[in-house]
Amino acid sequence: MIGFIDSGVGGINVLSECSKIFNEDFIYLCDNKNAPYGNKSKKKLYKITKNNIDYLIKKYNVDIVVLACNTLSFCVGKRIKKEYSIPIILMQMNENKINKLKKDVLFFATKNTIKNNKIIQDKLKNNANYFALYIKNLPKMIDNNLNNLNNLKKILKKHLKNKKYSNIKTVVLGCTHFRLIKKQICDILKNVEFYEYEKDVAILASRYVKCKPYSTYEIKLTSYDYPLYVELKCYMNNCTNRD
Repeated sequence: MIGFIDSGVGGINVLSECSKIFNEDFIYLCDNKNAPYGNKSKKKLYKITKNNIDYLIKKYNVDIVVLACNTLSFCVGKRIKKEYSIPIILMQMNENKINKLKKDVLFFATKNTIKNNKIIQDKLKNNANYFALYIKNLPKMIDNNLNNLNNLKKILKKHLKNKKYSNIKTVVLGCTHFRLIKKQICDILKNVEFYEYEKDVAILASRYVKCKPYSTYEIKLTSYDYPLYVELKCYMNNCTNRD
């Protein structure tokens, strides 16, 4: 069994890419109790992540855990990996692919990801045509507006309609939630391309699994929220082409 951890819906995009490559028993832990992750300290994120991994191991006997969240991966991922005997898969940007992106490039992520991702920091420091943007609590807002993401257009426009972003050619989606708002971003920035790396993570995870005849899927929330559970279930079904 392979477990996925994220604060909301975003990590389902990683699970979806995994389901396209291999069959497994998938358990998705939506840590809505501690959402959002983007503005929490490393100390707090480490404690949260360790508790959630221990829960998945004890309750579901998972063989692999995917931190399907950029914030967790870049803030505490390396430390966490050293503490477990089972594989812990992290979100990882490919610097070679980043270097080949059409300029200008916008890193669109959480505050913690921008601050703790070495690739992002190096590019921002040494290149005038790389930019970074975070919108406070945007992943949580996406979770709260899954049935109508156009509700977020106003706040997206407020931040993206900035002169310094007028020549953006590529948007690096540095949060797994942001795949859900690609259309809204395109409506504002027009002809942009996206760099996403959920598929790369899925390929990495595939090295550790023994494919099964079919897949099973389960969702667990850390705090009871039936409407959110229904939305997550619906999105997972759509992503994995299940009835």
